[in-house]
Amino acid sequence: MSPVDTRLYMTLTGIGMAFIELRRFDEAIVVGKKALRQNLYVATYRCLASAFAHLGRDAEAHDAAARVLEIDPAFTISAFIDRGGQSNAKLFIEGLRKAGLPE
Repeated sequence: MSPVDTRLYMTLTGIGMAFIELRRFDEAIVVGKKALRQNLYVATYRCLASAFAHLGRDAEAHDAAARVLEIDPAFTISAFIDRGGQSNAKLFIEGLRKAGLPE
């Protein structure tokens, strides 16, 4: 990881998703917020929606989910999984559901 990498936000988002699977939700939020400071990336909002939902921070989870749908109005969890989007990431997907993203 280079601090001058223009795509560091993508790496940070991946780390956040890994933290979710490790049940380290607070750390996922920290790196997700850091990623957002670098770029408004839809995957980061998905990561944050899932992590916030797992922590029971419903308002923040719904806000992040709303941003996902603002950027990608056609987003559904099933289509995301069908495209190869983290189908083995059980906690991540569960968090998306808890955040209220459409099935």
